[in-house]
Amino acid sequence: MNNIVIIGFQSAGLTAAAAAHIHDRRAEVTVVERRSYATYHPCGLPYAISGDVSDIHELVEDEPKMLGVDVRLGKEAKYIDTKAKNVSIQDLKTKSEEKISYDSLILATGGLALKPSIPGVDLKNVFTLRTVEDGKDIIASLAKSKRAVVVGAGPIGVEVASALKKKGLETTIVELLPNILPGMLDSDMAATVSEHLNKAEIAVKYGQPVQEIRGKDKVKSVILKDEEISTDLVILSVGVRPDVELAKKIGLEVGSTGMIAVDDHLRTSAADVYAAGDCAETRCFITKNPIRSQLATTAIRMGKVAGKNVVGGDEIFPGVLNTVVCSAFGLEVAATGLTSRIAKDVGIDVAAGRFRTLSKPRYFPGAELLVVKLVADKSNNKIIGGQIIGDGATERTNVLALAITKGVTVHEMSQMEYSYAPPFNDCIEPVVVAADALLRRM
Repeated sequence: MNNIVIIGFQSAGLTAAAAAHIHDRRAEVTVVERRSYATYHPCGLPYAISGDVSDIHELVEDEPKMLGVDVRLGKEAKYIDTKAKNVSIQDLKTKSEEKISYDSLILATGGLALKPSIPGVDLKNVFTLRTVEDGKDIIASLAKSKRAVVVGAGPIGVEVASALKKKGLETTIVELLPNILPGMLDSDMAATVSEHLNKAEIAVKYGQPVQEIRGKDKVKSVILKDEEISTDLVILSVGVRPDVELAKKIGLEVGSTGMIAVDDHLRTSAADVYAAGDCAETRCFITKNPIRSQLATTAIRMGKVAGKNVVGGDEIFPGVLNTVVCSAFGLEVAATGLTSRIAKDVGIDVAAGRFRTLSKPRYFPGAELLVVKLVADKSNNKIIGGQIIGDGATERTNVLALAITKGVTVHEMSQMEYSYAPPFNDCIEPVVVAADALLRRM
Protein backbone atom coordinates (compact mmCIF):
# COMPACT_ATOMS: atom_id res chain seq x y z
CA MET A 1 0.00 0.00 0.00
CA ASN A 2 1.28 3.47 -0.93
CA ASN A 3 1.10 6.16 1.73
CA ILE A 4 1.05 9.51 -0.05
CA VAL A 5 1.20 12.86 1.70
CA ILE A 6 0.33 16.06 -0.20
CA ILE A 7 1.00 19.47 1.33
CA GLY A 8 -1.44 22.01 -0.09
CA PHE A 9 -5.00 21.60 -1.37
CA GLN A 10 -5.38 24.12 -4.16
CA SER A 11 -5.38 23.25 -7.89
CA ALA A 12 -2.19 21.18 -7.89
CA GLY A 13 -2.80 19.40 -4.59
CA LEU A 14 -6.43 18.59 -5.30
CA THR A 15 -5.64 17.25 -8.78
CA ALA A 16 -2.67 15.25 -7.51
CA ALA A 17 -4.79 13.62 -4.81
CA ALA A 18 -7.41 12.59 -7.35
CA ALA A 19 -4.79 11.35 -9.84
CA ALA A 20 -2.94 9.29 -7.24
CA HIS A 21 -6.11 7.49 -6.21
CA ILE A 22 -7.25 6.96 -9.81
CA HIS A 23 -3.95 5.26 -10.71
CA ASP A 24 -3.68 3.26 -7.48
CA ARG A 25 -6.96 2.46 -5.78
CA ARG A 26 -5.12 1.03 -2.77
CA ALA A 27 -3.14 4.23 -2.13
CA GLU A 28 -3.83 6.05 1.11
CA VAL A 29 -3.59 9.80 0.47
CA THR A 30 -3.34 12.40 3.24
CA VAL A 31 -3.63 16.07 2.33
CA VAL A 32 -2.45 18.76 4.74
CA GLU A 33 -3.95 22.25 4.21
CA ARG A 34 -3.53 25.23 6.55
CA ARG A 35 -6.72 26.95 5.35
CA SER A 36 -9.84 26.24 7.36
CA TYR A 37 -11.79 25.63 4.16
CA ALA A 38 -11.15 23.55 1.06
CA THR A 39 -10.17 24.77 -2.37
CA TYR A 40 -11.31 28.11 -3.80
CA HIS A 41 -11.13 30.03 -7.10
CA PRO A 42 -8.69 32.97 -6.90
CA CYS A 43 -9.27 33.85 -10.56
CA GLY A 44 -12.87 34.62 -9.67
CA LEU A 45 -11.94 37.31 -7.14
CA PRO A 46 -12.07 40.27 -9.58
CA TYR A 47 -15.55 39.17 -10.62
CA ALA A 48 -16.71 39.04 -7.01
CA ILE A 49 -15.42 42.60 -6.61
CA SER A 50 -17.29 43.72 -9.75
CA GLY A 51 -20.50 42.02 -8.62
CA ASP A 52 -20.62 39.60 -11.55
CA VAL A 53 -20.31 36.92 -8.87
CA SER A 54 -22.92 38.07 -6.38
CA ASP A 55 -21.45 36.40 -3.30
CA ILE A 56 -17.71 35.95 -2.81
CA HIS A 57 -18.39 32.81 -0.77
CA GLU A 58 -19.49 31.14 -4.03
CA LEU A 59 -15.76 30.98 -4.89
CA VAL A 60 -15.19 28.51 -2.03
CA GLU A 61 -15.79 24.84 -2.81
CA ASP A 62 -17.02 22.28 -0.33
CA GLU A 63 -14.45 19.67 0.58
CA PRO A 64 -14.66 17.05 -2.18
CA LYS A 65 -15.39 13.53 -1.00
CA MET A 66 -12.71 11.30 -2.48
CA LEU A 67 -12.41 7.67 -1.47
CA GLY A 68 -9.03 6.97 0.07
CA VAL A 69 -8.18 10.68 0.49
CA ASP A 70 -8.02 12.17 4.00
CA VAL A 71 -8.03 15.98 3.89
CA ARG A 72 -6.72 17.64 7.06
CA LEU A 73 -7.90 21.27 7.04
CA GLY A 74 -6.54 23.84 9.46
CA LYS A 75 -3.26 21.92 9.74
CA GLU A 76 0.18 23.24 8.82
CA ALA A 77 3.23 21.21 7.82
CA LYS A 78 6.09 22.41 10.00
CA TYR A 79 8.91 20.10 9.01
CA ILE A 80 9.70 17.19 6.71
CA ASP A 81 12.20 14.52 7.69
CA THR A 82 13.21 13.17 4.29
CA LYS A 83 15.33 10.38 5.82
CA ALA A 84 12.71 9.07 8.23
CA LYS A 85 10.02 9.94 5.66
CA ASN A 86 7.57 11.74 7.89
CA VAL A 87 5.92 15.15 8.07
CA SER A 88 5.43 17.06 11.32
CA ILE A 89 2.10 18.91 11.27
CA GLN A 90 0.45 21.29 13.70
CA ASP A 91 -3.23 21.97 14.31
CA LEU A 92 -3.49 25.75 13.97
CA LYS A 93 -6.29 25.98 16.55
CA THR A 94 -5.19 23.61 19.29
CA LYS A 95 -1.44 23.83 18.53
CA SER A 96 -1.24 20.05 18.97
CA GLU A 97 1.33 18.27 16.80
CA GLU A 98 1.64 14.90 15.13
CA LYS A 99 3.80 13.11 12.57
CA ILE A 100 2.53 11.49 9.38
CA SER A 101 4.64 8.90 7.60
CA TYR A 102 4.85 8.76 3.82
CA ASP A 103 6.20 6.65 1.00
CA SER A 104 6.01 9.59 -1.41
CA LEU A 105 5.36 13.27 -0.83
CA ILE A 106 4.08 16.10 -3.03
CA LEU A 107 4.76 19.73 -2.18
CA ALA A 108 1.90 21.84 -3.54
CA THR A 109 2.40 24.80 -1.22
CA GLY A 110 1.37 27.34 -3.87
CA GLY A 111 2.24 31.01 -3.77
CA LEU A 112 1.68 34.19 -1.82
CA ALA A 113 0.83 37.66 -3.07
CA LEU A 114 4.00 39.63 -3.70
CA LYS A 115 4.17 42.83 -1.66
CA PRO A 116 6.85 45.18 -3.02
CA SER A 117 9.07 47.18 -0.69
CA ILE A 118 7.52 50.56 -1.49
CA PRO A 119 7.18 53.15 1.28
CA GLY A 120 3.57 53.16 2.45
CA VAL A 121 2.55 49.61 1.49
CA ASP A 122 1.29 48.98 5.02
CA LEU A 123 -1.14 51.91 5.05
CA LYS A 124 -4.84 51.19 5.48
CA ASN A 125 -6.70 50.52 2.20
CA VAL A 126 -3.58 49.18 0.46
CA PHE A 127 -4.47 45.63 -0.55
CA THR A 128 -3.15 42.59 -2.36
CA LEU A 129 -5.57 40.23 -4.11
CA ARG A 130 -4.82 36.56 -3.62
CA THR A 131 -7.20 35.14 -1.04
CA VAL A 132 -10.91 35.22 -0.31
CA GLU A 133 -10.09 37.33 2.74
CA ASP A 134 -8.32 39.87 0.49
CA GLY A 135 -11.42 40.03 -1.69
CA LYS A 136 -13.70 40.59 1.30
CA ASP A 137 -11.52 43.45 2.56
CA ILE A 138 -11.55 45.16 -0.84
CA ILE A 139 -15.32 44.78 -1.22
CA ALA A 140 -15.82 46.24 2.27
CA SER A 141 -13.76 49.31 1.29
CA LEU A 142 -15.70 50.12 -1.90
CA ALA A 143 -18.60 51.95 -0.26
CA LYS A 144 -16.30 54.68 1.06
CA SER A 145 -14.05 54.89 -2.00
CA LYS A 146 -14.30 57.01 -5.16
CA ARG A 147 -10.82 56.54 -6.64
CA ALA A 148 -8.52 53.54 -7.00
CA VAL A 149 -5.02 52.80 -8.25
CA VAL A 150 -4.03 49.32 -9.39
CA VAL A 151 -0.28 48.71 -9.37
CA GLY A 152 0.61 46.09 -11.96
CA ALA A 153 -0.97 45.47 -15.36
CA GLY A 154 -0.85 41.71 -15.62
CA PRO A 155 -4.09 39.77 -16.21
CA ILE A 156 -5.34 40.06 -12.61
CA GLY A 157 -4.39 43.75 -12.44
CA VAL A 158 -6.31 44.51 -15.63
CA GLU A 159 -9.31 42.48 -14.48
CA VAL A 160 -9.48 44.06 -11.03
CA ALA A 161 -9.12 47.55 -12.56
CA SER A 162 -12.06 46.70 -14.83
CA ALA A 163 -14.01 45.50 -11.79
CA LEU A 164 -13.36 48.71 -9.86
CA LYS A 165 -14.43 50.82 -12.84
CA LYS A 166 -17.59 48.78 -13.13
CA LYS A 167 -18.31 49.60 -9.47
CA GLY A 168 -18.09 53.30 -10.31
CA LEU A 169 -14.57 54.13 -9.06
CA GLU A 170 -12.24 56.45 -10.95
CA THR A 171 -9.53 53.92 -11.78
CA THR A 172 -5.88 54.15 -12.82
CA ILE A 173 -3.52 51.31 -13.74
CA VAL A 174 0.21 51.86 -13.17
CA GLU A 175 2.69 49.47 -14.80
CA LEU A 176 6.47 49.47 -14.42
CA LEU A 177 7.16 47.94 -17.85
CA PRO A 178 6.65 49.68 -21.21
CA ASN A 179 3.22 48.19 -21.94
CA ILE A 180 0.32 46.53 -20.15
CA LEU A 181 0.00 42.73 -20.09
CA PRO A 182 3.77 42.58 -20.72
CA GLY A 183 4.09 38.82 -20.29
CA MET A 184 1.25 38.17 -22.75
CA LEU A 185 1.43 40.78 -25.47
CA ASP A 186 3.86 42.62 -27.69
CA SER A 187 3.61 46.40 -27.51
CA ASP A 188 1.56 46.71 -30.73
CA MET A 189 -1.12 44.35 -29.39
CA ALA A 190 -1.00 45.93 -25.93
CA ALA A 191 -1.71 49.32 -27.50
CA THR A 192 -5.07 48.00 -28.73
CA VAL A 193 -5.99 46.92 -25.19
CA SER A 194 -4.83 50.24 -23.71
CA GLU A 195 -6.97 52.11 -26.23
CA HIS A 196 -10.00 50.05 -25.22
CA LEU A 197 -9.38 50.73 -21.52
CA ASN A 198 -8.93 54.44 -22.17
CA LYS A 199 -12.28 54.51 -23.97
CA ALA A 200 -13.77 52.94 -20.85
CA GLU A 201 -12.17 55.82 -18.88
CA ILE A 202 -9.61 53.60 -17.17
CA ALA A 203 -6.34 55.53 -17.17
CA VAL A 204 -3.26 53.48 -18.07
CA LYS A 205 0.22 54.65 -17.15
CA TYR A 206 3.09 52.38 -18.20
CA GLY A 207 6.83 52.66 -17.83
CA GLN A 208 6.08 54.18 -14.42
CA PRO A 209 7.59 52.85 -11.18
CA VAL A 210 5.66 53.66 -8.02
CA GLN A 211 8.01 55.56 -5.72
CA GLU A 212 5.78 55.92 -2.68
CA ILE A 213 2.29 55.31 -1.36
CA ARG A 214 1.46 58.35 0.71
CA GLY A 215 -0.95 58.92 3.57
CA LYS A 216 -1.09 59.31 7.34
CA ASP A 217 -2.96 56.20 8.50
CA LYS A 218 -4.94 55.57 5.35
CA VAL A 219 -3.71 55.88 1.76
CA LYS A 220 -4.24 59.30 0.16
CA SER A 221 -2.10 59.19 -2.98
CA VAL A 222 0.39 57.27 -5.10
CA ILE A 223 3.63 59.00 -6.09
CA LEU A 224 5.12 58.38 -9.53
CA LYS A 225 8.24 60.02 -10.94
CA ASP A 226 6.49 63.14 -12.23
CA GLU A 227 2.97 62.75 -10.87
CA GLU A 228 0.92 62.31 -7.72
CA ILE A 229 -2.36 60.40 -8.11
CA SER A 230 -4.98 60.94 -5.43
CA THR A 231 -6.69 57.72 -4.40
CA ASP A 232 -8.85 56.10 -1.72
CA LEU A 233 -7.52 52.59 -2.20
CA VAL A 234 -4.58 50.80 -3.83
CA ILE A 235 -4.48 47.23 -5.07
CA LEU A 236 -1.01 45.72 -5.50
CA SER A 237 -1.06 43.21 -8.33
CA VAL A 238 2.63 42.74 -9.02
CA GLY A 239 2.93 38.98 -9.04
CA VAL A 240 3.01 35.88 -6.89
CA ARG A 241 5.86 34.80 -4.63
CA PRO A 242 6.31 31.00 -4.62
CA ASP A 243 5.88 29.56 -1.14
CA VAL A 244 9.17 27.68 -0.82
CA GLU A 245 9.88 28.26 2.87
CA LEU A 246 9.28 24.62 3.81
CA ALA A 247 11.30 23.39 0.83
CA LYS A 248 14.26 25.57 1.80
CA LYS A 249 14.01 24.44 5.42
CA ILE A 250 14.70 20.84 4.39
CA GLY A 251 17.39 21.76 1.87
CA LEU A 252 15.57 21.17 -1.41
CA GLU A 253 17.21 22.66 -4.47
CA VAL A 254 15.67 25.95 -5.58
CA GLY A 255 16.00 26.87 -9.25
CA SER A 256 16.99 30.11 -10.97
CA THR A 257 13.35 31.23 -10.90
CA GLY A 258 13.23 31.08 -7.09
CA MET A 259 10.91 28.07 -7.27
CA ILE A 260 11.48 24.46 -6.26
CA ALA A 261 13.65 22.79 -8.92
CA VAL A 262 12.09 19.67 -10.45
CA ASP A 263 12.98 17.27 -13.27
CA ASP A 264 10.67 16.27 -16.12
CA HIS A 265 8.85 13.85 -13.79
CA LEU A 266 8.40 16.66 -11.21
CA ARG A 267 10.84 15.01 -8.79
CA THR A 268 12.72 17.37 -6.47
CA SER A 269 16.31 16.97 -5.26
CA ALA A 270 15.11 14.76 -2.35
CA ALA A 271 14.20 11.12 -2.90
CA ASP A 272 10.46 10.44 -3.24
CA VAL A 273 9.57 14.13 -2.90
CA TYR A 274 7.75 15.80 -5.79
CA ALA A 275 6.55 19.38 -6.32
CA ALA A 276 3.73 20.86 -8.41
CA GLY A 277 1.86 24.10 -8.89
CA ASP A 278 2.78 27.69 -8.06
CA CYS A 279 5.74 26.64 -5.89
CA ALA A 280 7.41 24.51 -8.57
CA GLU A 281 9.61 25.54 -11.46
CA THR A 282 8.76 24.40 -14.96
CA ARG A 283 10.24 24.84 -18.42
CA CYS A 284 9.20 26.68 -21.52
CA PHE A 285 7.99 24.14 -24.06
CA ILE A 286 9.77 25.99 -26.87
CA THR A 287 13.11 27.13 -25.39
CA LYS A 288 13.37 24.45 -22.65
CA ASN A 289 14.57 27.21 -20.31
CA PRO A 290 13.30 27.22 -16.69
CA ILE A 291 10.39 29.64 -16.20
CA ARG A 292 7.58 30.49 -13.83
CA SER A 293 4.06 29.45 -14.76
CA GLN A 294 1.77 30.36 -11.89
CA LEU A 295 -1.50 29.56 -13.63
CA ALA A 296 -4.30 27.32 -12.36
CA THR A 297 -4.18 25.42 -15.66
CA THR A 298 -0.47 24.69 -15.22
CA ALA A 299 -1.03 23.61 -11.61
CA ILE A 300 -3.75 21.18 -12.71
CA ARG A 301 -1.53 19.70 -15.43
CA MET A 302 1.39 19.36 -12.99
CA GLY A 303 -0.90 17.83 -10.38
CA LYS A 304 -1.96 15.11 -12.83
CA VAL A 305 1.65 14.18 -13.55
CA ALA A 306 2.85 14.29 -9.93
CA GLY A 307 -0.20 12.35 -8.71
CA LYS A 308 0.39 9.56 -11.21
CA ASN A 309 4.14 9.38 -10.63
CA VAL A 310 3.97 9.12 -6.82
CA VAL A 311 2.14 5.82 -7.21
CA GLY A 312 4.66 4.36 -9.65
CA GLY A 313 3.78 6.10 -12.93
CA ASP A 314 6.27 7.26 -15.54
CA GLU A 315 4.59 10.45 -16.77
CA ILE A 316 6.66 13.30 -18.19
CA PHE A 317 5.64 16.93 -17.81
CA PRO A 318 6.40 18.49 -21.22
CA GLY A 319 6.63 22.14 -20.18
CA VAL A 320 4.35 25.09 -20.76
CA LEU A 321 3.41 27.77 -23.27
CA ASN A 322 1.77 29.91 -20.58
CA THR A 323 -1.52 30.00 -22.45
CA VAL A 324 -3.62 32.67 -20.76
CA VAL A 325 -6.74 34.77 -21.24
CA CYS A 326 -8.11 37.80 -19.43
CA SER A 327 -10.97 40.24 -19.72
CA ALA A 328 -10.08 43.92 -20.15
CA PHE A 329 -13.39 45.66 -19.39
CA GLY A 330 -15.26 43.12 -21.49
CA LEU A 331 -12.59 42.77 -24.18
CA GLU A 332 -11.31 39.19 -24.55
CA VAL A 333 -7.50 39.04 -24.67
CA ALA A 334 -5.62 35.75 -25.02
CA ALA A 335 -2.08 34.62 -25.77
CA THR A 336 0.09 31.51 -25.97
CA GLY A 337 3.76 30.79 -26.53
CA LEU A 338 6.43 33.42 -27.07
CA THR A 339 5.92 37.06 -27.89
CA SER A 340 8.18 38.55 -30.56
CA ARG A 341 10.09 40.40 -27.86
CA ILE A 342 10.71 37.35 -25.71
CA ALA A 343 11.64 35.23 -28.73
CA LYS A 344 14.24 37.77 -29.83
CA ASP A 345 15.58 37.99 -26.26
CA VAL A 346 16.35 34.26 -26.32
CA GLY A 347 17.96 34.45 -29.78
CA ILE A 348 15.18 33.22 -32.05
CA ASP A 349 14.91 34.98 -35.41
CA VAL A 350 11.19 35.48 -35.88
CA ALA A 351 8.67 36.48 -38.49
CA ALA A 352 5.58 38.06 -37.03
CA GLY A 353 2.45 39.73 -38.31
CA ARG A 354 -0.50 41.52 -36.76
CA PHE A 355 -3.73 41.30 -38.70
CA ARG A 356 -7.14 42.90 -38.22
CA THR A 357 -10.30 41.16 -39.38
CA LEU A 358 -13.87 40.51 -38.19
CA SER A 359 -15.15 37.81 -35.87
CA LYS A 360 -18.17 37.18 -38.16
CA PRO A 361 -19.24 38.23 -41.68
CA ARG A 362 -19.57 42.04 -41.89
CA TYR A 363 -23.31 41.78 -42.62
CA PHE A 364 -24.13 39.67 -39.57
CA PRO A 365 -25.19 41.35 -36.29
CA GLY A 366 -22.49 41.19 -33.66
CA ALA A 367 -19.53 41.21 -36.03
CA GLU A 368 -16.65 42.75 -34.07
CA LEU A 369 -13.03 43.60 -34.65
CA LEU A 370 -10.68 40.69 -34.11
CA VAL A 371 -6.92 41.26 -33.98
CA VAL A 372 -4.64 38.26 -34.50
CA LYS A 373 -0.86 38.18 -34.20
CA LEU A 374 1.18 35.12 -35.12
CA VAL A 375 4.86 34.63 -34.31
CA ALA A 376 6.91 32.08 -36.26
CA ASP A 377 10.47 30.81 -36.12
CA LYS A 378 12.13 31.78 -39.41
CA SER A 379 14.48 28.79 -39.31
CA ASN A 380 11.69 26.24 -39.71
CA ASN A 381 8.49 28.30 -40.23
CA LYS A 382 6.92 26.74 -37.14
CA ILE A 383 4.44 28.81 -35.12
CA ILE A 384 5.87 29.62 -31.69
CA GLY A 385 3.39 32.22 -30.43
CA GLY A 386 -0.01 33.77 -30.89
CA GLN A 387 -1.92 36.73 -29.47
CA ILE A 388 -5.61 37.34 -30.13
CA ILE A 389 -7.88 40.19 -29.08
CA GLY A 390 -11.64 40.05 -29.53
CA ASP A 391 -14.63 37.70 -29.47
CA GLY A 392 -13.57 34.05 -29.60
CA ALA A 393 -9.95 34.75 -28.63
CA THR A 394 -9.95 32.00 -26.01
CA GLU A 395 -10.93 29.12 -28.29
CA ARG A 396 -8.66 30.27 -31.10
CA THR A 397 -5.71 30.61 -28.75
CA ASN A 398 -6.33 27.11 -27.41
CA VAL A 399 -6.11 25.84 -31.00
CA LEU A 400 -2.82 27.72 -31.44
CA ALA A 401 -1.45 26.21 -28.23
CA LEU A 402 -2.10 22.71 -29.54
CA ALA A 403 -0.64 23.66 -32.93
CA ILE A 404 2.58 24.88 -31.29
CA THR A 405 3.00 21.70 -29.24
CA LYS A 406 2.58 19.66 -32.43
CA GLY A 407 5.11 21.70 -34.40
CA VAL A 408 2.62 23.10 -36.92
CA THR A 409 4.08 25.44 -39.55
CA VAL A 410 2.51 28.65 -40.79
CA HIS A 411 1.73 26.92 -44.11
CA GLU A 412 0.00 24.02 -42.33
CA MET A 413 -2.03 26.49 -40.27
CA SER A 414 -3.13 28.24 -43.46
CA GLN A 415 -4.50 24.87 -44.64
CA MET A 416 -6.40 24.17 -41.41
CA GLU A 417 -9.93 22.81 -41.71
CA TYR A 418 -12.54 24.76 -39.75
CA SER A 419 -16.28 25.23 -39.32
CA TYR A 420 -18.33 28.12 -40.71
CA ALA A 421 -21.76 29.58 -40.13
CA PRO A 422 -22.49 33.35 -40.14
CA PRO A 423 -23.65 33.53 -36.50
CA PHE A 424 -20.37 32.06 -35.30
CA ASN A 425 -17.53 32.64 -37.74
CA ASP A 426 -16.54 34.19 -41.04
CA CYS A 427 -16.24 32.01 -44.14
CA ILE A 428 -12.46 32.19 -43.77
CA GLU A 429 -11.34 31.51 -40.19
CA PRO A 430 -9.46 34.56 -38.85
CA VAL A 431 -6.46 32.46 -37.77
CA VAL A 432 -6.23 31.16 -41.33
CA VAL A 433 -6.41 34.73 -42.65
CA ALA A 434 -3.54 35.61 -40.32
CA ALA A 435 -1.51 32.59 -41.43
CA ASP A 436 -2.04 33.43 -45.11
CA ALA A 437 -0.98 37.01 -44.53
CA LEU A 438 2.12 35.94 -42.59
CA LEU A 439 3.06 33.51 -45.37
CA ARG A 440 3.00 36.37 -47.86
CA ARG A 441 5.17 38.46 -45.55
CA MET A 442 7.63 35.60 -45.05
